[in-house]
Amino acid sequence: MLRFLRRLLLFLVTSFVLAGGVYLNTKAFHESWHGFVTGELAQHGVHLNFERLTVNPFGGLVARGVKVFNDASKQHIVASVDRLNLDVDFGSLIEGRVKIDGLELSHASMALPVDPERPELTMIELKDLSARALLEERQLDIRHAEGLLSDGLRILISGVLELPESKSDQTGPSAQERLSAIREHRVQIQHGLDWLARFRAPHVPTLNVKVSGALDRPQELKAELLFQADGLEFEDYVWKELVAEAEYDGGFVDLKRLHLVDHLGMLEATATWRIGADHLRFRLTSSADLPGLAQAFFSSEQLREVVFYEAPQLALEGKIFLNKQKPEDFLPAEVTGRLDCGRFGSRGEVFNSLSLTLGANPEGIFVRDALLKHKTGTLALDVMRHRSLGFRYNLELRMDPTVFLPFVLLPKTREIIQRFAFDETSQIDVHLSCAGPSTNMRECPSSGHGVLRHFSYKNVAFDSAEMDLAFLGDIQNYANVRVQRPDGPAEAELVFVNDDDKEKWLRLVNVHTVADAAGIVRAFAPKVADQIALYRFSPGTDVTANGTIGYKNNPQFNNYKVDFKNPVGGAHYVLWNEDYPINAPNGDVHIVGSMLNFDFNGRLFGDTLNVKGAVNLTPGVRSYDVEVRAGRFPYAVFGRKLPFEEVRAEVHNREGVSRIDIAADVLGGDMTLKGSLNDNREPNTYEGELRMSVLSFQRFAQVYSPGNESVGDISGHFKFTGRMNDWKALKGGGALIIVNGNLLALPVLGPLTPIIGAFLPSPIKGYNVAKKADCTFEVSDGFIVTENIEAESSAFRIFSRGNVDFIRDDIDFNAEVRMRGLGILLFPVTQLLAYKGSGTVGDTKWHPRIFGGGNKDERKPPTEKELQEAQRIGGNPARPKVNPAPPRQRPLFGN
Repeated sequence: MLRFLRRLLLFLVTSFVLAGGVYLNTKAFHESWHGFVTGELAQHGVHLNFERLTVNPFGGLVARGVKVFNDASKQHIVASVDRLNLDVDFGSLIEGRVKIDGLELSHASMALPVDPERPELTMIELKDLSARALLEERQLDIRHAEGLLSDGLRILISGVLELPESKSDQTGPSAQERLSAIREHRVQIQHGLDWLARFRAPHVPTLNVKVSGALDRPQELKAELLFQADGLEFEDYVWKELVAEAEYDGGFVDLKRLHLVDHLGMLEATATWRIGADHLRFRLTSSADLPGLAQAFFSSEQLREVVFYEAPQLALEGKIFLNKQKPEDFLPAEVTGRLDCGRFGSRGEVFNSLSLTLGANPEGIFVRDALLKHKTGTLALDVMRHRSLGFRYNLELRMDPTVFLPFVLLPKTREIIQRFAFDETSQIDVHLSCAGPSTNMRECPSSGHGVLRHFSYKNVAFDSAEMDLAFLGDIQNYANVRVQRPDGPAEAELVFVNDDDKEKWLRLVNVHTVADAAGIVRAFAPKVADQIALYRFSPGTDVTANGTIGYKNNPQFNNYKVDFKNPVGGAHYVLWNEDYPINAPNGDVHIVGSMLNFDFNGRLFGDTLNVKGAVNLTPGVRSYDVEVRAGRFPYAVFGRKLPFEEVRAEVHNREGVSRIDIAADVLGGDMTLKGSLNDNREPNTYEGELRMSVLSFQRFAQVYSPGNESVGDISGHFKFTGRMNDWKALKGGGALIIVNGNLLALPVLGPLTPIIGAFLPSPIKGYNVAKKADCTFEVSDGFIVTENIEAESSAFRIFSRGNVDFIRDDIDFNAEVRMRGLGILLFPVTQLLAYKGSGTVGDTKWHPRIFGGGNKDERKPPTEKELQEAQRIGGNPARPKVNPAPPRQRPLFGN
């Protein structure tokens, strides 16, 4: 019986426990106890709701799908937790009361909306959250809490929080204020998480937080924070160590220490900020990598191209303005500091050092005592930009400015710098200052003084240059210019430059030099310098330039003049590969628009010379006119110089076709040459006509056959066509007439005359004087061919034909002589007076034709067809070859 009772009691207890267990995990239990639990927590100021409430078999209650609200109205969710364990007093639970002794989370997940009023926008997620907290009356003792915040930060929390009292009057404004405080705190947390998410790390950074204060007064909460991270990477920049220690006290943030170590050095910083305030105060010292810091902290690419070879030393302090519209073009801060750095490089240039003092506020920014050192020199700079005071700078440049080309963005500034070239011997000393309303150089006038030594400008070498400088927008003003070139000094009263995109011109006022005439002009007007350089003026030539020069395809502004003179010096001009010295040169070059006009005077061969004309400088246009007047101009013809006098020459070129008209006095007569040259094809072709009228044969003989006195005159003409540098292409024809001339003075026939005289019975006075000598001739394939040379003196007549190979200087002539009045007795002898001429024009050898003679390895003369073409060009009608009739014989005993 006793055994039965024991078994019955055990069965009843077990059934009761099982029934209770089933009940505690049913919906009925949740509905019965939901109000007790939420009500108990509400008494502690914690307003929540949950989807399901069950009993933990190992103790306590388990709430699932928990939502924590801002206040009793339960309108705004401030946190969501998937599971929350509640430690309860089961004795009180049996009595129908709920007393919660603690809270526990185990690998739970929590979601914190950044804006509780709009929870669907952004959530802060806290994963793998484990926590243990005791609830004693109105205090929440957080013994331990640890979780992963947004997958990027391991957070550990401990501390004691005072729970709010449950009062009906806590709704309304106080609840709204609490909501705003929660939102502001979480916005800052989200910004921090977003910034931290940009980094990669081998280990998750940790944040230790110790909190204290009243939950219903979040603005009065206190916290101690310790952030630690190792090996944080942002792109190619690595922080070996990062430690941040901070305190939060009722909305006041005190960053007690920010410690950062990278490959160059370390950064130490402190800061203070009251949440909601418009600024934070800070102090910073750094020897770390500044480009890496700027990129990591501020996502700034401005220093990305800078590489420091030595740790830069930076010190800053001041305050930064937050939650405030950034001033246009200014920094939202009040900062002062100092930067000192050693060797660094950027964009291919390496600098030795940089030091400066800086300051900034919302009204402006300044840099003082900036000193940049480079292997070529230094740059010193003071600069200020202020909202009301405008823009100012003082600059002292003592280094090669071309170093800054990789950093200059304005094309005009780049172009100005690129005009200069410096080397290791160069010295630069430029002082500039500016004061204007803004950094817009069109509104900021700059002025100063510059001294340069051993440099070149537009490839023109200078030993030194000194000038006053003034700039305003597109206007550049160079005044009181004093220049020393290797060949002499130069100066300018003013060089005024207008670099406007639509109107580019410069004005020269009294540019004067006694240096190389073309050299100094080349710095301003290269095309004019090219024209002047042709004359190769001797040192000491006085050159003056005045006027306006349009550049960069703006010839419409051209109106300038270059005057030159050298009364005791000279110049040179190369014509047809001959170098002609000119004494006492003077003249001018005047450019108006695209036309270059020149007027050159001097003395050539002891007589006057004047050259003037105009050249069209328009690209693609070939047009020029030249007029030359020379008192004397000796020129070599057939190896001997002829004394041309009163030379008058005109050349007019249009689109590559030159019309030539030359006239001169020579050997007591006159000569003209008219023709054209076409340089539109290669080789250049030409055509023309040469005429000679009554040249003194006596003076001709003095040049070509000294010692053979003669009188008489020479006339003739030659009409021709050809190609430059191709003598075989020369074709044409003409005629030559000599009246009362000495045959001994004639080329080719002259050496034959003494041979003929040997056959005369006694000296006959005037036997060698030609009453008349004439011929027609053709030129083709490098030959001069004649079939009808006829010379008649008082004693004989000469009939000759042949050719001259003027390319090889080789002749081939036949001559027959008919005596006058020798009678029948000498008839057999006269038939032997036939000769063969060979050799050169200057050294002709005649031999009786019966004995042979002539040149060996002869080049063949032109064909009949080629001669007909030459006759057509020269205007000589073709004539059949006719042997001259023998002279009429007188009877031996004539009556």
